[in-house]
Amino acid sequence: MNKLLFFIILIITANVVEAQDSLMISKKKIKGFSVSYFGQGYSHYGLKIGTEYPLWIKEKIKTKKNLKEIHKNKLVFVTGNVGCYIHRRNTVGVFMNSEIGYRKTRGKGFMYEFLLGVGYLHSFLQGDTYEVKDDGSVKQVFLAGRSSLMASLSCGMGYDFDYYYHKHISLFLKPGFFVQYPFNTAFAARTTIELGIFYNFHRCVK
Repeated sequence: MNKLLFFIILIITANVVEAQDSLMISKKKIKGFSVSYFGQGYSHYGLKIGTEYPLWIKEKIKTKKNLKEIHKNKLVFVTGNVGCYIHRRNTVGVFMNSEIGYRKTRGKGFMYEFLLGVGYLHSFLQGDTYEVKDDGSVKQVFLAGRSSLMASLSCGMGYDFDYYYHKHISLFLKPGFFVQYPFNTAFAARTTIELGIFYNFHRCVK
């Protein structure tokens, strides 16, 4: 009886340790950071800087008949970003947002992803802006603009150089759009394009 009890305790302890190891993988600290060209409307140029935090990771290893291992990675993550874009002779948009995303990386390092985000956008008018007061006087307004809600949706594709080349970087291309609300009396839908590089602080789990 004592031997059976000891064996059960040993199994439970091993399972707890294994669960803790898996938990550490899914709770890594900030995964890395990205720098990208951010184009609004495909012609209004800008810049976006972001970071990632993994929420859930699943690694799958498949062994072929020739004993070659194929690694696949699924990841659910959140991002934090700041950025800006310039619409010449019109506005300068400055934003900060957060996204939740799903990414799948194939065995050869090719990846695709989908992201849904929400954030804050402030559009500053370019040029001198003036306001007419109730008494008829005119006053110049500095940093005139508007605050808006920014809801975004994007999909991406890219390549992770860590899989074959053991480099901590990946390249990505992300077309998408965001909804700016309020805008005038309603809202505005604006297309976006991102082209950038991501630096990974951690090696791929293999």
